[in-house]
Amino acid sequence: MAFLPERGGEETRAAVEWLFSHELRCGRLELHQRQAEALPPLSRRRIAARLRRLAAGEPLQYVLGNTVFMGHPFKSDARALIPRPETEELTAQVLSCTPLWQRDAPVIADVGTGRGCIIISLALAKPEGLYLAIDLDPQALALAKENARRLGVEGRIRFSQGNLLEALPAASLEAVISNPPYVSTSAWQQLPTMIREHEPRLALDGGSDGLEVMRPLIVQAARALKPGGWLFLEISAEQGPALRALLSQQAFGDIILRRDLAGHERLVTARRGVILRADLQGTSALG
Repeated sequence: MAFLPERGGEETRAAVEWLFSHELRCGRLELHQRQAEALPPLSRRRIAARLRRLAAGEPLQYVLGNTVFMGHPFKSDARALIPRPETEELTAQVLSCTPLWQRDAPVIADVGTGRGCIIISLALAKPEGLYLAIDLDPQALALAKENARRLGVEGRIRFSQGNLLEALPAASLEAVISNPPYVSTSAWQQLPTMIREHEPRLALDGGSDGLEVMRPLIVQAARALKPGGWLFLEISAEQGPALRALLSQQAFGDIILRRDLAGHERLVTARRGVILRADLQGTSALG
């Protein structure tokens, strides 16, 4: 049976190939080599159901039920935002921050953890850390717990439902990482239908200027971080100057705006309090 589409856009064809590869547990090359095979009835029914969901505009990651982040498989459904490549870059920045990991058992909070991709990836790569995953949405937090359990790190991450860092004591953290909602409401209204209708608005819509969550997050991070602690943020490409001003107002120093692989300023690193430049030597993450 020739089960791959002869027509349609490249994105459509690629998505359908992913569906078949996922069902048959094979790569794309092997998939093409197996086109003459007859699919078992159960596989045909599953693929047909997934194709209907895909045709209705549901994101491929939700249809497949998983996505790969930093090389690890994460359960994926509509309870949480689909992670983008920039968030992997943010996680890589944290992992490459040498002075952070030289501290004894650094306490690290992921604010707005969603499905838990960032904090779980950190826990897998750096078992010496102490990790806290925070989300306002109990459904997203439940998904993060499921992923932590599946990947074997549930016992090393504390999960907390709450509003940003409000519940944390002062000067209790070595680092805060966040991919908060930073899309302005007007920009959210212009996003593709697939995103607006399927991904949680709570994780995307940052209010009139995209900074309604970012402002209190920065204020609370300034209180919760120990002197010299790190703040890592993912932002929208046009928000760099505003973020620099907000961070400076809260006594953050060594503010660095980094470009993503597409060349846009999407990643921010800053440190709380007065920082000695000598402490930054030898780390690509902080210049």
